[in-house]
Amino acid sequence: MSAPSEDPELLFEQRADGVAVITLNRPRAKNTVSFTMWEQFSAALDRLENATPARMLILCGAEGYFSNGGDVKLPPARGEGALRLAARLEMGQRIIRRLRALPIPTVAAVEGGAFGVSWSLAMACDMIFAADNARFGAPFLDFGLVPDGGAAWFLTRQLGRARAAEIIFSGRTLEVAEALSLGLVSRLVPPGEAVAQALALGATIGGGNAHAVELTKRLLDQAESGDLSANHALELVYCHTCQAGEEVPRAREAFKARAAAKAAAKGATGAKE
Repeated sequence: MSAPSEDPELLFEQRADGVAVITLNRPRAKNTVSFTMWEQFSAALDRLENATPARMLILCGAEGYFSNGGDVKLPPARGEGALRLAARLEMGQRIIRRLRALPIPTVAAVEGGAFGVSWSLAMACDMIFAADNARFGAPFLDFGLVPDGGAAWFLTRQLGRARAAEIIFSGRTLEVAEALSLGLVSRLVPPGEAVAQALALGATIGGGNAHAVELTKRLLDQAESGDLSANHALELVYCHTCQAGEEVPRAREAFKARAAAKAAAKGATGAKE
């Protein structure tokens, strides 16, 4: 396992099992996002996109808390005037689009709270594993701001306009049970286990068939914007692509080996009885 970065704002870890972990690391400030953290996030994505192969990415916050969103106590960015705010917003937008476009599955492991732009970061992931103590909110209007990071887009696409409008205009906090019932959370886990359960998924996801996993993610992406006929056409192309590759024979042999092992274990248990 490679050592995490020593930079205190954000940690990037590439594990031996192929799972990458990005940790928002400003615990004394509830892991609020600074311009420096955005810069380091961009560098971590550079590694994922260009240099460091990974089978899955987990996004989490340090010390059992995801993030309170953007740090309103710090200057937005380097520079002068309105450009300072624009620089941070545009960098955050780019990072969220890049996170969304990664060819590997992504999981936000949320403990504590995910508010403001950090909720946008979580919703940009393919899945959200949330602990029983997790809460979510988009209180932008309370600070005289409009939703950023795509919060309005994500909520509207997932919930429809009316529900998204109620959450955004009220600025209220959603408890995890409500977020789960609305489909905003993929899996509910005990407190302290969000990262562990995400790691368990990452260790087995796709059975090591990276190409099939990437193409499956593309199908999910297309399903958000296209119709069924277009999705079927893409599905057909991807199925032929997978069949012609090296992963299918290997996956079938692995499946047979697992089935044989299960049958042997079941037989041994029956013999003891």
